[in-house]
Amino acid sequence: MRVMHAAAGCTPISGEDPPDFMCPTPLPPADLLTPTPAEDLLSQVRRSSDRASFLAHASRSVSGSLHTDRAMDLILGLLTPHVVDWAQVAVHDGPSLSFRGLLDGAAVTEASVPRRRLEGTTVAEVLRRGVTELVHVPGGDGFTASLESAVPAPSMLAQVASIRPVDLLIIPMSARGATFGTLTLARRRGEGFDAGAVEFLEDLALRLGATLDATRALAESRRVARVLSRDLVPPRLPDLPGVAFGSYYRVAFEHEALGGDFYDVHGGPDDWTAVIGDVCGKGAEAAVLTGRVRQAVRTAALVDRTPSRVLHLVNQVLVSEGEGTFVTAVCARVRRTDAGLSMDLSVAGHPEPYVVRADGRVEQIAAHGTVLGILEDIEYADVHVELAPGDTCVLYTDGVLEAPGVHERFGDERLREALQTLPHAAVTTLVERVAMAVSAHLGERPHDDIAILAVQNDAPAAAR
Repeated sequence: MRVMHAAAGCTPISGEDPPDFMCPTPLPPADLLTPTPAEDLLSQVRRSSDRASFLAHASRSVSGSLHTDRAMDLILGLLTPHVVDWAQVAVHDGPSLSFRGLLDGAAVTEASVPRRRLEGTTVAEVLRRGVTELVHVPGGDGFTASLESAVPAPSMLAQVASIRPVDLLIIPMSARGATFGTLTLARRRGEGFDAGAVEFLEDLALRLGATLDATRALAESRRVARVLSRDLVPPRLPDLPGVAFGSYYRVAFEHEALGGDFYDVHGGPDDWTAVIGDVCGKGAEAAVLTGRVRQAVRTAALVDRTPSRVLHLVNQVLVSEGEGTFVTAVCARVRRTDAGLSMDLSVAGHPEPYVVRADGRVEQIAAHGTVLGILEDIEYADVHVELAPGDTCVLYTDGVLEAPGVHERFGDERLREALQTLPHAAVTTLVERVAMAVSAHLGERPHDDIAILAVQNDAPAAAR
């Protein structure tokens, strides 16, 4: 520890009620820091027991938090006003240092200071060297250079200035071999921090630093997961004139919220692409590949929106990456015509789509093709379908057909029965009927990822 300015004397504080985290028959809170005579062995033993109890309680309290700011606030609440008059926790937050401070009798204050503005300050020195600093700030008006250097956030600076003269202890918070933040503590002048108090508080900062670092790592991993999941979960379907969409998505592992099935729709209002697919595998790993396949489809469609060409280009991409994972898919190009919606489809190892006509008839589209990602130079064929007003094309993944029941899989026959409904049924009604039938068949059994995408010609009734 490096001491700046002259050291102050230390006197005990009495008359305060002990906090609820102390061990049985505790000493007053200030006795955690106030020196005890070396010859008073009983007080020394009690002091060691009190400090050990406080350290254990502090570690347990903060370790339960899953949010960085909440963990910082818990640290502040443990220390203020039970141990010190003011406390501040600062941690790296990208290009800035994030501060949270608490003054006895006030609310938590937060601030953010760019790291470039911290150059040359006591805080920057503690972060760089990982060494504790003790700063004595005298009374008087205005801010002293030593105070501004130790407390660079203006809102925190005013708090500490209000209790001058004051002794400040700036302790590094480190974990995994790196210093990522500081713990700054203030006691009104005359109370101070002796060598024993500094050792105790450094031990506290070490324990809290490890816990806070784990919380920050968890928060960062969850943030990354949220960012990635925005690109991996099925997108919101577009609002296109004269077209109605219905969809259903259910992953194999509910706790992951991500799976290997996917669907997407993109393009202009009169010429657009719909795709549905299934990546071999489940969970997050499969979800990552689905994101790449979706982007490959979007890129290929910019070159040529013909479904067979899109699948051919995606297959080339997957084969060139050489991961040995295959993907099944149906790609459809839909164009608006005077008669309705003109749809061209191409299939790569995927279950054959169904068309539900406006009068309730159900037709299966005969389309076949090789899975993506295994063989080079595969050619795919296009199948043409016309969707008159009220007609619906239903695309789905094999999780629908292979949904396990008591004795057998869901299968094509049950799917066809679920699709047979009243004439002119809304697309959402069709999808809901299938989803409910599959869910009833499944019960609570383990299952594969399931995805359904339905496209309906939603032309005005007059056009039907």
